[in-house]
Amino acid sequence: MTVEIELKLALPPIQAARLKRHPLLAGAGRPLRRRLVSVYFDTPELDLMCAQAALRVRRVGRGWIQTVKIGGGSAGGLHQRPEWETPTRSEAPEPGRFTAPEVRELLTPARLARLRPVFETHFWRDAWTLPVAGGGSIEVALDQGEVSGGGRNQPICEVELELKSGQPAALYDLALDLAADFDLYPDPLSKAERGYALFQHLPARPVQAGPAGLKPEMHVADAFVVVMQNGLEQFTANLAGLIHETDPEYLHQARVAVRRLRSALTVFAPALPDPALAPLREALRWLMSELGPARDWDIFVTETLPPLMRAMPDQSLQSLARTAQLHREAARTAMISAVSSRRLTRLLLEAGRMLLLRPWEQAMERISSAWQGSPATALAESVLDRRQHQLLRRGRHFVRLDPAARHHLRIAAKKQRYAAEFFAELYPPKVARAYIKNLAALQDNLGALNDIAVAGRLLSNLRGRRAVNRAWACGVVQGWVESRAQVKIAELEPAWRRMKKTRPYWQKPIRDLKVSGFNSVTRKR
Repeated sequence: MTVEIELKLALPPIQAARLKRHPLLAGAGRPLRRRLVSVYFDTPELDLMCAQAALRVRRVGRGWIQTVKIGGGSAGGLHQRPEWETPTRSEAPEPGRFTAPEVRELLTPARLARLRPVFETHFWRDAWTLPVAGGGSIEVALDQGEVSGGGRNQPICEVELELKSGQPAALYDLALDLAADFDLYPDPLSKAERGYALFQHLPARPVQAGPAGLKPEMHVADAFVVVMQNGLEQFTANLAGLIHETDPEYLHQARVAVRRLRSALTVFAPALPDPALAPLREALRWLMSELGPARDWDIFVTETLPPLMRAMPDQSLQSLARTAQLHREAARTAMISAVSSRRLTRLLLEAGRMLLLRPWEQAMERISSAWQGSPATALAESVLDRRQHQLLRRGRHFVRLDPAARHHLRIAAKKQRYAAEFFAELYPPKVARAYIKNLAALQDNLGALNDIAVAGRLLSNLRGRRAVNRAWACGVVQGWVESRAQVKIAELEPAWRRMKKTRPYWQKPIRDLKVSGFNSVTRKR
């Protein structure tokens, strides 16, 4: 068995020829050029895919090599997974040649009897081997071709940087050097994942945040890395759709990912020295500023205006909607320019490299951080207790809150929701789900009020100085959103009461505290 460690980067096909002439590669000599044809096998029920595994037979020269890959993951484009290879006599797999227990457990007799081809990849590979400063080597592979399955195909143009020996950080160093001259970006999908999607006729969809994978025994620093990698995975999974698709949900989920990343930096700030993370904090602030305007116009055009126009199909409103769509398209163009830029690629690669090297650990040693080696649950309770207190304080005298106070309450609810979601895996799921559900309902209602406030700001951009009809239409929309605001305000009070009554999942019930000799007042925070 070997552990494959590689960084996958998507490359615009128009830049492939120039990449081959790049000085970094030209100095490595003539590339090894091969035509690679691979057939992937699975059962009709796709048992191997469900087990997060892949069985491939690839023609190499005049021979055939079969490969099994199991598990692994991707973060910031870095893929790590165990793999097993052995020769075969033809394009048909010969699973009996594998001796590893993990492979034999995967390829059971029942599965072997039902194996069949499911998809193929055909591509040319140009490969260079580059030495790494300090020892080691990296294979740079430029793959151009296609993956086909289910009667459909998809082009491939990607750069794979595979670590042959040395330290994984060298992959990021090389990627950053190349990304300075090419429009590369980390690609979270393997060829197998693309093939399975084609075979199943699965359309591309926006990707929501999934469980980060925190475990109660994790230390603070390990939990931080897991949460940050989870956020990077969500962003990169939505990046291609953000650039090439028109579904506004891609932008929404990309912003959620960035908010989660920024929130994680704040949540873990008490434990991790800030200087090590300050550059990433600034980079994420820039990215959010580039995504925000496009999302504001998306909401205005696709959520705010449609119900009003259905109730009142006026020509002036239709004209206003067309103008708003022009603003939306301009904001989207600016957003795509930002997320297609080398600045974003540098952000993602540097974030991945930072999570690999963990520079904050040395800083923690220098300052003798009290959190060094502490369990993640200790930080969770400290952060969640403090933010719960802030949330309740912001919501005091709830019915008398003015718009500015409700805005501060929304920020507090948003901060607490992200922190609560990060740490929920460390506690019993039933109690955690109840708390997060009620907190999310409160935040969603407060967020709807914020969207209404943003709509008022956007209307100021749509009012024409000499267009009387435009001013009238803006006034109608303004009245509409203000009436919706009153409805949302009425819905807020019961949402606030439900949230206040829900027991914070990280705190022990009072009966348990009494048994252990504590009470709700003396409990340590």
